[in-house]
Amino acid sequence: MRTTRPLSASALLLTLALLAGGGSLIGCTDSSSPAASAAPSATPTPGFDPDATLWTLASTGEELSLEDEDVQALQEVVALHSGASDNRSPATIVDSVDAEESFFTPLFVEKLGTDSYRDALVAMYVDNDLTIEQTGVAWTPSTIDAGRTKATVGFESLFRIISASEGYLHELGVDAGAEFAQPREYTLTKIDGEWLIDNIAKGPLRATSQPTP
Repeated sequence: MRTTRPLSASALLLTLALLAGGGSLIGCTDSSSPAASAAPSATPTPGFDPDATLWTLASTGEELSLEDEDVQALQEVVALHSGASDNRSPATIVDSVDAEESFFTPLFVEKLGTDSYRDALVAMYVDNDLTIEQTGVAWTPSTIDAGRTKATVGFESLFRIISASEGYLHELGVDAGAEFAQPREYTLTKIDGEWLIDNIAKGPLRATSQPTP
């Protein structure tokens, strides 16, 4: 096993691109996130404290129950999207790019198309023979506006690099099997009764483990 070294600036950008699915910062505050065609059964169950809620109304600070209809709908959309975007391979990437548009508002889809999102995303996985797998999701504080038409959902995604080309792994300074966590924030809009993602912001990655030699 190679000795683990801190990510260089260029390697960090590549790692962010890995999660973003593209080689540039497109569509989001820090980088954009795709969705995919992964089945719901492949998506880890989000974790939360059963004795507390992380959901509030933005205008009043009123706590919202986990049984709240909008909370449940938002968690479902975000969990499915993040699970899909973090379970990808060269064999599934084209279909997953087609499928992800169902999670986005039309304006967000248009923005990603304008930024050549599809080509960058497919190239990232195919050219680097990249396969990643989500291993967990943990919710963080989230809000819904008083009119219940806008929401900001926070969570952390945990994922593993299953495999990639040797050159790509070398650029990242990691081995296959390395695990990472990344905080994310989705904004969503309710359109005709359905919650859709209209922007995604991502925080810095942190390595959570290296594979055992």
